[in-house]
Formats: sequence, C-alpha cells, structure tokens
Amino acid sequence: MRVLAGKDKDIQEGRLKGVKADGHSFVVGRFKGQLYAMDGKCSHAGFDLMYGSIVEGAVVCPAHGAKFDLATGQKISHSGARDLRVYIVSLEGDDVYIEV
Repeated sequence: MRVLAGKDKDIQEGRLKGVKADGHSFVVGRFKGQLYAMDGKCSHAGFDLMYGSIVEGAVVCPAHGAKFDLATGQKISHSGARDLRVYIVSLEGDDVYIEV
C-alpha cells in the first residue's frame, strides 16, 4: 500500500511531518536532501514523533529524548525504547509517498 505523505516542497530539511493512514501514524522527514519515513509514535511512551526533531541523522522524541536512527529505525538511546520500523519513500512528480 502507498500512502500520500504530501508535496515534496512541504517536507523541509531537518523537520518531521506527521502522516496518518489506516489507523497508523508515520513521520516523514528530510536529512541532507534525502527523504525518510518511520513509525510515527515513540516506542518508549507512544508520544507523537511529528513534534520531535532531526538531529545528526536521528529522530529525537520530544517527550523523553529517545533517539532513533533515521535510516534504520534503530534505537540509539533510551533503554525503554525499541527500534522503529522504517519505510521506503518514493517521489512521483511533486508527490511524496510512503510504501507501507
């Protein structure tokens, strides 16, 4: 299944955008020009990662500071968190899609 995440111009460098589809939430972000997508909820406390930030290639949860590698979803810090699932992102014209 493909989920429309928005327009390419709306996904800013170093920022996260929340996307919801079929009862699931995702975040899509851009780091060094590359688009990435992962689960949208922190695996530690379920906080919405769209309010987080991208720092040095990691998504940082705004609630407790858990960090996840943007490319792999691997937990970098916070012992209570688990790795997050990452998704392939495709660009068709100006539309950004998450392959779920």
